[in-house]
Amino acid sequence: INIETIDYSFFTAGTGNAGPTIVSATFLLLATPAITFFNGKRKDIEPWTEMREVDFGKNLGNKPVWLLDNPDVPTTALYVTKGQKSPNCSSRFGTAPLFWNYLFGAMKALPRSLLYNRDAMQNFSLFSEPIIRFVDKLVGATNAMRVDVTATNGGGKKKKVTMRIAHPDLEQCVGLATAAFALEVATSVGCKEGAATVPPGVWFPVELGEEARENILRVAEEDSFVYELGRDFQ
Repeated sequence: INIETIDYSFFTAGTGNAGPTIVSATFLLLATPAITFFNGKRKDIEPWTEMREVDFGKNLGNKPVWLLDNPDVPTTALYVTKGQKSPNCSSRFGTAPLFWNYLFGAMKALPRSLLYNRDAMQNFSLFSEPIIRFVDKLVGATNAMRVDVTATNGGGKKKKVTMRIAHPDLEQCVGLATAAFALEVATSVGCKEGAATVPPGVWFPVELGEEARENILRVAEEDSFVYELGRDFQ
């Protein structure tokens, strides 16, 4: 199988109840070139560009998302090919309400040194907290993720596989995901050699074996209102 493209898409309504923290983190990312891979080579692109409409599933529908740096892009693109030509790979993010996205785009006009100033961005986010919390009450805290992978087999036949998952609250989603990884590691501790799903060492998520990935996804599925794996969605 030859993996041709991997596309990550993320959506969070408001701040997902995370408040100023996620806002200040996004400001930092707006000063960071988005790492992508194209035609087998790394390509750093200006963040919050190349908007796409992505369907996140039931009760969410299509949402606009923009390029934003994500460490899963290089780790996945470089690992799945094991030294061969890397697939095209990128990651995008969007939020609600729509004007929040335009605000992030406008923030790029600020000097990069200011956007990289953690204290300044955190203080600005804290100053804006009343507005942020008010908007959160209006739009909710939904968090959704979508991953699209296209590949060709030895005969040249192309197939697209998609995973979509959405939770009603970002904080809950992050907690479940963290617990899922921690549980898988804890279960592996003390196992006989060859029996652990997570062997000793430090690993990127993409490096985990099939059983570990299935166990982690099973835990992360809890309380999701969208969970679709392995289907081809246009």
